[in-house]
Amino acid sequence: MASLKISKATKKYDKLQVIHGIDLEIEDGDFCVFVGPSGCGKSTLLRMISGLEEVTTGEIHIGDKDVTKMHPADRGIAMVFQSYALYPHMTVRENMGFGLKMTKVPTDEINKKVNDAASILHLEDYMDRKPKTLSGGQRQRVAIGRSIVRGPEVFLFDEPLSNLDAELRVEMRVEISRLHRELGTTIIYVTHDQVEAMTLADKIVVLKEGLIQQVGKPLELYEDPQNIFVAGFIGSPTINFLKGNIVDSKLTIPNLKSSKIKVSKAVASSKSELIVGLRPQQLKLTKSGDLEVEFTEALGDISYVYLKTLSGERVVVESREEKLPLTGSKVGIAANTTSALFFDPKTELRVK
Repeated sequence: MASLKISKATKKYDKLQVIHGIDLEIEDGDFCVFVGPSGCGKSTLLRMISGLEEVTTGEIHIGDKDVTKMHPADRGIAMVFQSYALYPHMTVRENMGFGLKMTKVPTDEINKKVNDAASILHLEDYMDRKPKTLSGGQRQRVAIGRSIVRGPEVFLFDEPLSNLDAELRVEMRVEISRLHRELGTTIIYVTHDQVEAMTLADKIVVLKEGLIQQVGKPLELYEDPQNIFVAGFIGSPTINFLKGNIVDSKLTIPNLKSSKIKVSKAVASSKSELIVGLRPQQLKLTKSGDLEVEFTEALGDISYVYLKTLSGERVVVESREEKLPLTGSKVGIAANTTSALFFDPKTELRVK
């Protein structure tokens, strides 16, 4: 096991810079998730840690070793990719032990490590089967097992569940979480799925355009985002952003039935206009209003109603009512503003 430290790391492809001076520390045994939209640099950063991409400037340390210029095989890492990359002509046992065999590890030691990994991953009944006879989840477990037998200091996962269906993704999230508890190894995990990030991580790193937006525990990012991007990315369905005006130290949100909302002196004195963030569960439908119902999503005991305001803002409201408004009808919304978040419309930074 080992900690990881990234210092002022950048990555350029000719004149295109995709990673901009990343500073990050990951503690020994952490489950750290890099999350962000496509093109944010999360996979590039992971590949820089692994050695598959060169670092343009800056340093990467794993434990007490500077691995910035080291060959990937010497870094003490193991990587699990989105594609399983299993050898189709080999059995599960042969796939899991192949890397050790290539480095001339004694057969008895290979068998012990492979059997131990198979026990951890519940693969004992599949060891003599070929990959084509396995399900997607089983193949991914074999790929993880191949990494376990190497005894790495750090595991790197690059969107490992993207090829699985919804049910298997849930199962594999449970498996990977259990694996982390049993092994206690540092894991760095890349995903664009914020639900995966929230359920798996000890620490989340939110990235946008090659820059870290915020680092913290899952609930910290959800409850205390530093800017509009983090607030909008963490949480499902996404948070609602509504325009608000400060008048006589009171906040008015034109699209809310509540007329004037008390805010702190700091918020009231900061700006004349604010962006107000309200989660779907903080909103409630009212019978009278001028918001148009665009779509309703009934998911059992919880439903989501998607609305559009006269000014074109989109609003999602959580509802537990059995009877939902009809598409095209008009409704209003009221809000519990106790936990509302406020943002500067120009800088998009949080106002507290």
